[in-house]
Amino acid sequence: MEKAVVRHFINRGGQLPVKPVIIIDFDPDTDVLIIDEPGLSRKDLVFEQDLNDTVIRLSDSFIILATLKNVNAIDLDPVPFLKRFYNALAENDIDEILIFLADDVLWEMGGPQDILPWAGKWEGKAEVTRFFEFQSKRLAFEKLNPTRFVAQGNTVAVVLEGNGETKSGKAFAGGVVQWVTVRNGKIAHLQCYRDTFPIIEALHGGRPFKVDASETGSQHYVNQPIASLRTTDSIVFDEAVFDNVPATVKSARAMYAALQGLKSEDVRKAFAPNVIWHMFGPRDIIAWAGERIGPIAAVESARQIIETMRFDHFKAVRMIYQDNVAAVLIDEPGVSKATGLSFHTSVVHIVVVNEDGKVASIHNYVNTAEIVEAFLGGRPYTVN
Repeated sequence: MEKAVVRHFINRGGQLPVKPVIIIDFDPDTDVLIIDEPGLSRKDLVFEQDLNDTVIRLSDSFIILATLKNVNAIDLDPVPFLKRFYNALAENDIDEILIFLADDVLWEMGGPQDILPWAGKWEGKAEVTRFFEFQSKRLAFEKLNPTRFVAQGNTVAVVLEGNGETKSGKAFAGGVVQWVTVRNGKIAHLQCYRDTFPIIEALHGGRPFKVDASETGSQHYVNQPIASLRTTDSIVFDEAVFDNVPATVKSARAMYAALQGLKSEDVRKAFAPNVIWHMFGPRDIIAWAGERIGPIAAVESARQIIETMRFDHFKAVRMIYQDNVAAVLIDEPGVSKATGLSFHTSVVHIVVVNEDGKVASIHNYVNTAEIVEAFLGGRPYTVN
């Protein structure tokens, strides 16, 4: 990976800063800009648009560190832009929403396509408009409130609390993670990771309900997690980060290693004593779903997963991190051991690490719709 490098020295002892560096071939998807001053952080920088270029300067002065030619400032600092996007989304202003999207935007939503006609892959603004049209025919409203942005370069995992109501007045709620890539100042790719089972339940009028076989098939659309082109932020302040695993990533990896072996001592080392372990899904159907507190309860949930399902693979496709939070994209096709029926889902884990390097919480944003179907023997199935 080629790295565009800026070496800057803060004004100390009357010394003047070095001359701003001009970079003509910076690619926000792949390249990394190194500012050789570990005392700085992103909060010390301002990214400003100057015609077609991005100017990077210190926030407390007019000192310019670098000019990136033909680069959109939003690609380097996408969170303020995305906050405006989610304000438009909250207002359900479709025309305003489309302004934030690239002409060739790829918009993806997992779920059973015969029940949720807005599930699937939508390419281009016209297709995204159809996505919202399909939603509006079945849902009276849906609100998505962002609670956390995990940003790394032009990729952001946006954690949201969601709630809504169907046209028949049935409410639903649940957490959502949207994995967003910004390119050339617009949203180029958005993947929505959520458990669609609560929406399915609401659309069927609540419990008990029956899901019939579909004449058109019951295909479940599954997001295909995309591997990272760059494993760190697009702006770093110490070149040594390329040779050292960040503490947050190290803690997340230790957690996965401990869970793989389910050894009590390893789990205690990886988890905080009061760790919050939260798995989406209906707990009366899926034993491992729900919230557990403490390492022992977390291990019990993990053991129930192993006892009830066999995975073809459990593949962590991508991890991004910001400060003490890691967002992990996982692909996991498998089989229900009780029925022998297969399922395929993709998951986002939001892992929070405490000051001691222990995992303080892990929320698993898994779409259980197809898992429930497999556990209940396939279509048709009844939920009591």
